[in-house]
Amino acid sequence: MNLRQVFTLILIAVAGTLCGCGVFSSGTTTHLLYVSTGQGIYAFRIENKSGFSSQIPSSPFYVGNTPAGMVIDASGDHAYVANQVDNTISLLTVDHSSGVLTEVLPRTSVGGFSPNQIALDSAGTTLFVGNQLSNNVAALSIGAGGTLTAPSNTQVVQLASSPANLVSANGLLFVAAPSFGQVYVFSVSSGNLSPVNGSPVRLADGVGSVTVDPSAKYLYVTNPSTNTISGFTIQYSSSSNTIALGPIPGSPFAPNVGAGTSLSQPVAAVLDSTATHLYAANYGSANVSLFSIGSNGDLTSLTTPTATAGTNPSQLLIDPNGNFLLVGNVGAKTVSVLPIKSDATLSTAQSITVATVPQALAVTK
Repeated sequence: MNLRQVFTLILIAVAGTLCGCGVFSSGTTTHLLYVSTGQGIYAFRIENKSGFSSQIPSSPFYVGNTPAGMVIDASGDHAYVANQVDNTISLLTVDHSSGVLTEVLPRTSVGGFSPNQIALDSAGTTLFVGNQLSNNVAALSIGAGGTLTAPSNTQVVQLASSPANLVSANGLLFVAAPSFGQVYVFSVSSGNLSPVNGSPVRLADGVGSVTVDPSAKYLYVTNPSTNTISGFTIQYSSSSNTIALGPIPGSPFAPNVGAGTSLSQPVAAVLDSTATHLYAANYGSANVSLFSIGSNGDLTSLTTPTATAGTNPSQLLIDPNGNFLLVGNVGAKTVSVLPIKSDATLSTAQSITVATVPQALAVTK
């Protein structure tokens, strides 16, 4: 190798370091991150080992008016986005090679007004939508090629207040309604929603968001007003369609904090793939709390109890490989990429800047 070749390789390496995106070879394993904002969907390619990111050149992608909630199906081939002003859902196809999103028209009505948060069931046959202005939740059936069908009357249920986040687990749909400190539960059969007896449940410490393990054994609720997280065992009888929530011993849980670290307003939480650890986004203290989950569902702060995120962290997502915790920071207009260590603690975050406030995060494998 001559001196000119060496100098060229050095320049390439330095350029990759300065741009913060890494240098990707054809053999590099990556996945795609999409950040929904009110002004379009930004796309990034994340390197699975290092977490380095590079923006997809053709992004942001534009769909309906004021895109908000976004999810990607298990295949990674289809994405769904809630368009708040249009009262519709957009179906998008994902090009895994280029990262390009292509909308498949027409858009589908949501059976309400101002759709925001959305969720898929585990089978990928139903899309759940929370409509904030009409105080209802709709279930849209998913057909061949990811196509959606507008909800029928039996697929729309009314709430007493605006829904926040939605979680589908083991044939049940859990909906947070922060205004009245309530959690609604619905059973799901063939895409139809039925209110569960015993629902809604009013919680004394308030409701920020709900998180449920895949088997619907435990429910965790963030309590922004008391800076705690409540945990409950879920007792559901399918024969009587009845539910009861039993407080886990020690609940509500007050996270430990490190020296000089404050904790304020936990607003969102996420479980890892094994449901043995929980991460909570603290909106008022720009950090994430880390917990292990005991055999009875109780929460214990890890030895390193918090990790730094950006200003006003609000959305949490773990990539499908379990390598990174992704944090949407609405105040900073960034996404923190925090590597997850083998002991479930988090390494220092890398930061991805977007042009406007992140509303939702979605990733492919």
